[in-house]
Amino acid sequence: MSRQAMGSSPRSGRSAGFTLLEVLVAVVLLGVVAMLVYGTASVSLDTERRLVERRRALQSSRAWRATIEDALRNAYPAPMRGDTTFLLESEYTAGGRPMDRLRFVTAGALPPLTPDADWEVTLSPTPAGLALTARPLGVAAPPRMVLGRPDVRGLDVRVLTWGGRQEWTDRWRFPTLVPEAIELTYWGEDRPLEGVAPLRLALPHGGVR
Repeated sequence: MSRQAMGSSPRSGRSAGFTLLEVLVAVVLLGVVAMLVYGTASVSLDTERRLVERRRALQSSRAWRATIEDALRNAYPAPMRGDTTFLLESEYTAGGRPMDRLRFVTAGALPPLTPDADWEVTLSPTPAGLALTARPLGVAAPPRMVLGRPDVRGLDVRVLTWGGRQEWTDRWRFPTLVPEAIELTYWGEDRPLEGVAPLRLALPHGGVR
């Protein structure tokens, strides 16, 4: 018998299986793959969450704008002499941020200011943001918050006077009447909100006595 046939192969005595090094390499590779999958899923979920938040913010902004525009366009002057139906209070913080407060009476049209009642609407900055509260006239009920904008920390209101010499002003001296137009500028902590243009509206009942 040949010497080669009598001898055994160098690998013939090795049992089937994996070495410790091979197992460690496999574990590391599985860990890397798991991290990549987790990272991809996390980014995807975070992107989806931000899209949902953005969509909700956009819907809330549209609802806010529609409610404000509807309420202001239906603001009307006082039916009786001496009644207050359009009151503008101009105030500022020590740092110069406008904190104006607007109160007016409007005929309801679109929800939540329904047409079954006239409403006393108040628009004012609060520690929680800009708040729109409303109270149905002729009903013994406290004002309730209709909408809010937590991103708005201040409010600058200007109105357009009617008559021969029209001008924009932050003072309104005729609380029984409605101005020709109004402009609302929303503020953050120390400046107007970026990307949010002032809301300027003509008021159909402006100048009506």
